[in-house]
Amino acid sequence: MALHYLSAVQLLRRADEEKARALYADAIEALEQHCTDVGVDWPGNELNITVQLTTDGEQYVAIAGRESLPWDTDRSKIGGWKAVHIDNTYGTAKVIYDTTTGEGEPPGDMSLDALAEEVGAYVNGWHAEHG
Repeated sequence: MALHYLSAVQLLRRADEEKARALYADAIEALEQHCTDVGVDWPGNELNITVQLTTDGEQYVAIAGRESLPWDTDRSKIGGWKAVHIDNTYGTAKVIYDTTTGEGEPPGDMSLDALAEEVGAYVNGWHAEHG
């Protein structure tokens, strides 16, 4: 019985991933022009675009907006883009790109090109330094 439950959970997760990828296909495509291992993740109810730095998943770049990306097409909630290097090995987080604005303010720079170039340069530099 547990196998059926796991299969159902896996199917739901796959459907969620497809939905997330469709919502942010343009952002994922822009990032993929500058780096590899671009995906999506949603810890809890939050949605993030991710760029894996290590194969064990302990280090990655999480890309969202003010807090996390919304599960709908209204991008005004994003308020700009924020990319953070998450290092679960040492429990640290380093902001590498941030154009977000506060709640109630007009959105910050929503340019996908600027985001992708900055994140790509950081990821490629990190890989060059850490192999």
